[in-house]
Amino acid sequence: MTAVKSDHLAAGRIATATGLLDAPAWHAPHPPMLRRLLLATSERDTVKLSGALASAAEGDGGLSVTQDPETGNALAGLQGPLHLRLLRQRLRDVFGMDVDEQPTAAAYRETISKPQETAYRHKKQTGGAGQFADVKLTVGPAGRGAGFTFSEVVKGGAVPRNYIPAVEQGARDATEKGPLGFPVVDVAVTLTDGMAHAVDSSEMAFRIAGRQGVREALKAAAPVLLQPVFRVAIHAPAAFTGSLGPLVSSHSGQVLGFDADPEAKGWEVFEALVPGAALPALANDVRAATQGVGWYAADFDHYEELHGKAADKVVQERTKEMAG
Repeated sequence: MTAVKSDHLAAGRIATATGLLDAPAWHAPHPPMLRRLLLATSERDTVKLSGALASAAEGDGGLSVTQDPETGNALAGLQGPLHLRLLRQRLRDVFGMDVDEQPTAAAYRETISKPQETAYRHKKQTGGAGQFADVKLTVGPAGRGAGFTFSEVVKGGAVPRNYIPAVEQGARDATEKGPLGFPVVDVAVTLTDGMAHAVDSSEMAFRIAGRQGVREALKAAAPVLLQPVFRVAIHAPAAFTGSLGPLVSSHSGQVLGFDADPEAKGWEVFEALVPGAALPALANDVRAATQGVGWYAADFDHYEELHGKAADKVVQERTKEMAG
């Protein structure tokens, strides 16, 4: 069969006389080990960048392109430094644009370590209708992974029912950035009491009161930093796995064990828990320790508290970012 035009063919799939078939599993590229934020060097290319990356990813099965939830910039998942250089070269040659690359930051979070009661009154008079809302709240730590929960135990209609959702929304607003500078997770907020004004109260006033009340409580509730921890499966020839234990430990990781790789004879799968901040450096170290053939897949596992100088450094860097 002679193919006259191939524009309609999808890279990474098998073309037959009857259609396109998925390639076999062995043909699939390894999961990306290198993640970089890509920003157009020229401001005029910012809008074009997303389309150029999407086009590049269509013809490159080893490239993944998503949006970084922390910054909103394009996030490229690549096989390694050489792959990154080739991508930047293609963007320059084919699409006529240069890009700058930045390492990704670990998605830190924060929570609180003790319950805190707070009362906040929002009162403002602006000549016309005023603003009034009074809330009493209890803010406490929730179980790891619980996220955000809200409840109310208001009695006697002290806070009218139609204003309670506004208090909850205000509380959620306060968790978008906590006192350490990161999103707040695993907290439980309870509205216990409050007061409304027949004329000056409104949903906006109660939202502001809920937000400010929770912010004050978070500051006083002993906030702690949480770091993301990933479960990493390193695939490498058995001859190299003996060096992976010290390598993981050097990145403050925890070795879980290793076993034979069922899909590659003579290879082993070495599993460990590794802090998210260590993943960029781990990629290069794994390649160096396995003569360039080893690779890993990482999946988010849980958040854990980070204390001491390591936590202080992260918070200081965050403070500098927000100040800049």
